[in-house]
Amino acid sequence: MVRYLDPEDHPELGEERRRCSSPGERLARARERNAALTGTAAIEAAREVALRKLDARACSRSELTSAIEGRGFSATIAVEVVDRLEAVGLVDDQAYADALVRSRFLGTGASGRALREVLVRKGLDSLTIERALSQIDRDDEAERAAQLVARKRRSLAGVPRETAYRRLSSMLARKGYSPSVASAAVRDALDTWGDEDSGTEEAWQWGL
Repeated sequence: MVRYLDPEDHPELGEERRRCSSPGERLARARERNAALTGTAAIEAAREVALRKLDARACSRSELTSAIEGRGFSATIAVEVVDRLEAVGLVDDQAYADALVRSRFLGTGASGRALREVLVRKGLDSLTIERALSQIDRDDEAERAAQLVARKRRSLAGVPRETAYRRLSSMLARKGYSPSVASAAVRDALDTWGDEDSGTEEAWQWGL
């Protein structure tokens, strides 16, 4: 197996050269070396680039092929390596997309349009994206939107209803929720908060 050796990882290749080189110069030398490889040597070296990426985090096919090409290998080599990794289960775009959607939805509350934009940036195809997004139905979105709105209650105490409505709706829109889901979640929350706070010292300014 051909091992890919970067000077920065192997001081024995030349400490003085490593110290004096910029990251751009080191990458250019690596690309030149990789471009000169052929056959099995090229496949093995490109495979190591991909495995390093996968060691750090899960990646889509598109991300891996871009990373391999970015190190000087041809598109043909990149596709062949990623095909082999996919065949042994190390690359799975659908599983990757599904996990990413679940993680972002549960973690940050991102949904709908915002999640779609993330998946597109990862280079995933439309069918994979639609299948991943289908994990979240309207009830899931409504529940998550309500949770996100509830977290903002304390910071909006005493704020006029119309201002609170605008701020909360904008927050949900940035996270990718549709206008209908956002509007329902915000109105329900404001109505509930108004009823609960009525007559207290910190009552909301229900001027709408």
